Amino acid sequence: MQSTTKSTVAKAFTADAATLGQPQERYLIPLSTILIIALAIRLLAAFFSKGFAFSDDHFDVITIAQGWLNGFPLWLNEPMPPRHSMLYVLLHYGIFYTLEAAGIFSPEVKMTVVRVVHALYSLLVVYFGYKLTERLSGKANARLVGLMLALVWFMPFMSVRNLVEMVCIPPYLAAFYLMVKQEQTEKKQWLPYFGAGFLFALAFVFRYHTVLFGAGAGLVLLYQRKWREAVAVLLGFAVGAFLVQGLIDIIFFDYPFHSIVAYYQYNSEHANDFSSGPVYRFALTILGFLVPPVSAFLVVGYARTAKLAPALFWGGLIFFVAHSLFPNKQERFILPLLPLIMILGVIGWQQFVRESGFWQNRRKLLAASWIFFWVLNLLATTGMALTYTKKSRVAPLVYLSEKQNLDGVVLEFGNHSVKKPPLFYLGRSSAVYDKYIIDEDMVWEEYLHCQKQLPPDFVMAYTLNKDKTPQELQQEISASPYKPDYVVVVGTKDMDERMARLHQLFPRLALEHTINPSLYDRLLHLLNPRVHKDEHVQIYKVR
Repeated sequence: MQSTTKSTVAKAFTADAATLGQPQERYLIPLSTILIIALAIRLLAAFFSKGFAFSDDHFDVITIAQGWLNGFPLWLNEPMPPRHSMLYVLLHYGIFYTLEAAGIFSPEVKMTVVRVVHALYSLLVVYFGYKLTERLSGKANARLVGLMLALVWFMPFMSVRNLVEMVCIPPYLAAFYLMVKQEQTEKKQWLPYFGAGFLFALAFVFRYHTVLFGAGAGLVLLYQRKWREAVAVLLGFAVGAFLVQGLIDIIFFDYPFHSIVAYYQYNSEHANDFSSGPVYRFALTILGFLVPPVSAFLVVGYARTAKLAPALFWGGLIFFVAHSLFPNKQERFILPLLPLIMILGVIGWQQFVRESGFWQNRRKLLAASWIFFWVLNLLATTGMALTYTKKSRVAPLVYLSEKQNLDGVVLEFGNHSVKKPPLFYLGRSSAVYDKYIIDEDMVWEEYLHCQKQLPPDFVMAYTLNKDKTPQELQQEISASPYKPDYVVVVGTKDMDERMARLHQLFPRLALEHTINPSLYDRLLHLLNPRVHKDEHVQIYKVR
């Protein structure tokens, strides 16, 4: 019986459809099942992948939304608009407001709800990826694309994070779907193109760079002399962008699209201030993220779809070239493009393999490449879904959030640089005190000017590392009414020296709790200890 089952599976992956690493038609699973699979792994990530992945997905989304709810004018008190999506933060403000109105104040519960919402929303990526591929190619390829969008190692993990690079994907995929669907319809109408333009605008207000997808689609329409359709896309984009971003800027700032102007001004002036690299860096990122050799298959396939799906092809290519030429090259910037590479890559690769005598005679090699792809991705996607990221920064604050009488906390980093603490997880209003100027966002200057009082449960966080002497820290504590109740010691290196420094300030420290790093953090430290430091944390009570 077992032998028969293995034989059946083997036949499924060595038949004609195996040229793409997908089973024959009778073995294919329906879209509903693919969506259930995608939901299951995303819910796993939503409940078990705690913490945050990048600085932006916490400090430029969660911190701002909770600050607004607490009455602090983060972003709104600055002379220039923020360089991030106000709409996205407003949506989180709405979630937090609803939860607190229902009596839910726990930061961990709030973030679990946020991750579940993102998990449900991200199913649209799988749905529209499937439907686009089905329209352009057929069900067999659509189901492979659907499984890839559901299970490729980074998709579930990134989908539940607060990343505009992921949130912008569903609307732009839906826009392309409306365009492809209309092109395949005999009765030509302009309204679907207007809707596509509106959806491109929605993607744009989440992540400004996605305007390049819409620009590519519009240029294709102009090249094809589809004037009415091109105008409809432009109008839809203009209306959508004004109703969202334009109105936000009118309400909060000086003029419509003030945020866009400020964003591009800032990035032009500071283009070289962030992570940079050679022009081919994003090409290597794509090849690595999509797992070689299959990633190379997908790139080859994508290159063959210019005539089949010109709007998708040129929109994606313009997006890739623009990001490759710009100096700032953080890996997450390329995330919006990866679903498009999967869709067009699968379609183009199938056609190539069917026409290639080389691959027709090497089906076992092709099947082995896809088996390697799926085994590695299934292991990695499960591991990432269970990953607690930034545990050393989040878990100590979650622990302290349960303390009733908490006025202050010292975060001690030894000889390493200070990492900005995610104070949201304290579950109450808080700020970092540094050199007598509290918080870089000028919130506290605003409160001083307005003669407002800080909330009664306010907590002050102090930092200590190689750049600050115990005497300087003592001056900060003396100047503040919020005295430290706990000391959080991050890492275990040079402990004798560090504890001696702390005892100058706090002679009576009692170890209360120890937090061990996650398996993921331990693995990173083992692989690259110079970059990924020891993540053990010890929490001391000040007596």
